[in-house]
Amino acid sequence: MRFLFIVYTILFTGSCQSRTANETSETTKPISSTSDIAVQADTMCFQQILQRDTTTLRLVVNGTAVKGYLDINPYEKDRARGPVEGRLTDNQIQADWDRAGEGVIQRYAINFTLKGNAITWHEGERTKKQGVWVLKQPRSGYEYVLNRKNCR
Repeated sequence: MRFLFIVYTILFTGSCQSRTANETSETTKPISSTSDIAVQADTMCFQQILQRDTTTLRLVVNGTAVKGYLDINPYEKDRARGPVEGRLTDNQIQADWDRAGEGVIQRYAINFTLKGNAITWHEGERTKKQGVWVLKQPRSGYEYVLNRKNCR
């Protein structure tokens, strides 16, 4: 997606430069701020395969808004999956995951960290606070590390 945006930008810029300095159009106006430029969504996909266990995460980032889908599929165990929605600040995504598993849907708070071409988060013992399952010890427990991959 970014590649196409860059190509279109280069083509547009090249076509505009073919005019001479004296030729202008009344309808042409300079862009006065970055708010005039449309921000395109970026889709990122991540995956972790450990023996026969597979975890996949697809995120669509549009500005600071993040939406996606998390699927944790351990071999011969109960699968957990569902939509993710949150906010991106620097390299941190604070999100809620509507986790569906074992016939129940529960809201989990997840704090993702983007690290180069990977995304990480911790999982461990949780407690319910105001209807959302949160980690008792957010910086400990099992750490998921999913590497970025091409989206299909």
